Amino acid sequence: MTRLLLTLAFLALTAAAGAQSSTPPKGGAGRASAPATPADANGFRIGDVVEISTGQGWMKGTILSANGNVYRVRSQIGIDTTKLYPDEVRRIGPLTPKDHAAGQYNLHDAVQVNVNGAWVDGEIITVLGLEYEVQLPGRRTVWANAQTMRPGTAAPKPAAPKAGSPPKPGLTSCAGKIEGRYASTGGFGSMTIVFRSGKAVMRAPFGEDDELECWMGGGRIYLRKPGESQDMPLDINDDGTLQSPFGELKKKGNQ
Repeated sequence: MTRLLLTLAFLALTAAAGAQSSTPPKGGAGRASAPATPADANGFRIGDVVEISTGQGWMKGTILSANGNVYRVRSQIGIDTTKLYPDEVRRIGPLTPKDHAAGQYNLHDAVQVNVNGAWVDGEIITVLGLEYEVQLPGRRTVWANAQTMRPGTAAPKPAAPKAGSPPKPGLTSCAGKIEGRYASTGGFGSMTIVFRSGKAVMRAPFGEDDELECWMGGGRIYLRKPGESQDMPLDINDDGTLQSPFGELKKKGNQ
């Protein structure tokens, strides 16, 4: 009897599996895929994941339905709620001209603020809803919104000096002035730098050595990797030693 029951159960499972496998898969051959929902006037679609304002701050949610600027959204914690654009609904990713016109901006966006009738470049440093604190030239700040603010253009970053060019006006090559092997004599960690013909090879205890250009002026040495915009300054002490973040560097040899 037990064997018969097991056999019948097996046959029932086999028949069910066969019935399921005979059903064509959704979206497969012979079945047209559902067309994508068109975007609304604000650029959102049903099913889009957005950010919504809640009592716990901004969190992700999925748009269920839309009626103008009113959206029904299911939050990431499973609660369905109604939210208004632009106050309570923000898109994930780059903002659009529509978002800017509605008053939405992001922290550190470059903007222009109308100050006494003149448009002044600035950077957003604080976001409070649709109100923004903007840093202006001269260490001034001002609060602005969509009525007094428009997108600006970020200032281009200064180009890194070309190889063989001093990082600052007035600096000269270390060649013939600082030569030989210097090593730390105390402080945190250890450092060894070999100066030769205007170059400085920073020897790493583990890994590859780093070759830098060496420039000097105003009682300091500036080490810089060609093509980069940051340098490592070393103070030249009165006794000829060098002051580094790893302590004092003293000449140990000529090579």
